Amino acid sequence: MAQSTRAFNWLVIGICAALLLPGLVREGMFMDGMLYTVVAHNQANGFGTFWAPRFSQVGVAGMAIFHEHPPLAFGLQAWWFRVLGDGFWVERLYCLATALITMFVMVRLWRECLHEHLSLRPLGGWPLLLWIIVPQVFWCFHNNMLENTMAVFVTAAVLQVVLGMSAAWAKRAIIAGVFVFLASFTKGVPGLFPLAAPVLLWSASRNVHSFRRALLISLVMGTVVAASYLLLWQWPDARGNLEPYVNGRLLHRIDAQHTVEHRWRILADLLASQVGPLVLAAVVFLLGRRARTERPPDTLKATAIGMFLIGLSGVAPMMLTLVQKSFYSVPAFPMIATGLGLLSAQGLCHLLDRLGERQVLTQLVRYTGITAFGVALVLSVLLFAKPARDADLLADVATIGASVPAGSLVDLHPDLWNEWNLQGYLMRYHAISVDDRGNSHAWSIGPKKALPPPGYVDSGVLLRELALYRADAASRGMK
Repeated sequence: MAQSTRAFNWLVIGICAALLLPGLVREGMFMDGMLYTVVAHNQANGFGTFWAPRFSQVGVAGMAIFHEHPPLAFGLQAWWFRVLGDGFWVERLYCLATALITMFVMVRLWRECLHEHLSLRPLGGWPLLLWIIVPQVFWCFHNNMLENTMAVFVTAAVLQVVLGMSAAWAKRAIIAGVFVFLASFTKGVPGLFPLAAPVLLWSASRNVHSFRRALLISLVMGTVVAASYLLLWQWPDARGNLEPYVNGRLLHRIDAQHTVEHRWRILADLLASQVGPLVLAAVVFLLGRRARTERPPDTLKATAIGMFLIGLSGVAPMMLTLVQKSFYSVPAFPMIATGLGLLSAQGLCHLLDRLGERQVLTQLVRYTGITAFGVALVLSVLLFAKPARDADLLADVATIGASVPAGSLVDLHPDLWNEWNLQGYLMRYHAISVDDRGNSHAWSIGPKKALPPPGYVDSGVLLRELALYRADAASRGMK
């Protein structure tokens, strides 16, 4: 089976490359991801600090400091900008790195879940395939979402829990607790779900002898997280960052800003996102069952159920709020993919055994993967720096940046204030902040067909979607 497994792994590599690389090399980004990359880029360039990150001179939601999320992911990405510079591809390279690290940890998790089934351990590409084909997964990597960083930490925490259930539990529990803290320091409360992982794994296996260990691991993990935040709370700079986040974002805005009509929406989105992996795993499982009589061993089923429960624990708590988006569940998907992979692994093993008997088919699978990888690389070169979205807006921002000095604060028509991609692109590429409060500035940006605001005249700069105005002679003294 070794040759057919290698061929299958090449196929997985090709599919991963095809789904990730061409989308990563293009300009344009979902507004949340653009906000995050701007905050990190600003921090790298000295505008804002780790504990006081800044989006723009005016800020977001009435706050000059960016308190939408805890600061860890911004600080990590800021280091990439410090080392690699200001190129648009830097945040994309960071996203690719989080994808590769998550894949590495998933393969480790897969192997540790199969310590009693050594013949299935080489199939580490199987859960990766079931994970990467979920549209929300590669979409998050294309758009610099915080879920990318959080997924690294929660998956690493679950890996440590699995290791700790069999040996060196105290050491593993402490390490797992550190990873949970890092996950929550990336995106708050959603990063805490691996705290339940030990008990959920035990509940799936019902091994009486492991209950005490599972409970102790969870308690140690929780203690590490609580102690970490308690220590940070004593540090004025850290408290100055976390307190507004808790009071302004976590406690107030979660209740105030609804994005769905009912609490079950997140589970419906979860089911919809998993249709592809479920169908693929079911086909492989059924084909394997059809060819032989044995069922998956109880230990394999128990571990798979445990992984499902852990994944669900990362999604179900979101029902407590009506602020839900389908990509919020992405950090839980590595565990769900692992569970699906475990249940269907024997079927895949049998199919690969059969594939190994057909040299031509084995080579076809192998070269299909290599071809997909090569095509992904070629497409990435051809599409490099080409807009994936907001083409006209990006062109306008580039034109504005050629006329308006970097670091400027410009007037913005109130109708454009909620165009966060406009604000994000202006800040990311030209450090231009906007102000919709009616203050006088040297420049003003408005909709294409709007009349110039009082005190401004047409700049003569031709734009596609926007209009750029400059202060008239009577307003030259304005900033």
